[in-house]
Amino acid sequence: MTKTQAQSLKKALEKKFDGLAEFELAGRSGRYRFAVKSKKFDKMPQMKRQDEAWKIVDKVLERDAILDISLILTFAPRDIATGKIRGHAT
Repeated sequence: MTKTQAQSLKKALEKKFDGLAEFELAGRSGRYRFAVKSKKFDKMPQMKRQDEAWKIVDKVLERDAILDISLILTFAPRDIATGKIRGHAT
């Protein structure tokens, strides 16, 4: 995945979830990891969050670029404020 493709995915995730997204290289592997924070995740179970995020990935990127995503983290603002992610201490 190129940095331009990662930026395009970032913008698409922010638009879909009306939130903030960040990405970074995952070491020297050429793979990227993403984090998305959105109020839309407040009452959404983690599996649904992931399903919705990966639907955007499928729309924005080609298959070879998708394989360069190591992970996508999805947070509601309250997850970060409480230091917990769906009941698990961080």
